Amino acid sequence: MYDNAHRRRMMEISAVGIPWYRQQDFDRLKAMFSDGSKIGATFGGWLDSAEKVYQRLTAEGHVVVKAYIDPEVFPEWCAAHGKELNAAGRGAYAHECAAEKVRATL
Repeated sequence: MYDNAHRRRMMEISAVGIPWYRQQDFDRLKAMFSDGSKIGATFGGWLDSAEKVYQRLTAEGHVVVKAYIDPEVFPEWCAAHGKELNAAGRGAYAHECAAEKVRATL
């Protein structure tokens, strides 16, 4: 059995999800997003920026989850959750991925 202190520590576990793309999906996803021009012109440019964000958040002590966005799955997820194919949708998806990862570790 867990004592109350252990339960509180488990409840405090949180993670930050950030949208992450695979190189082979980048151009397709960029065209799919209503704000695709905001993620960067090239995969390399996006990756450089994303890695800096990842490193900064990790250095600040956050548990960071790379939420890989699949061009087959993401539009269906957005439709099922009332989200658009944009930054808000990507953020909500990344947040859910991070929450699922935390739940899986408990």
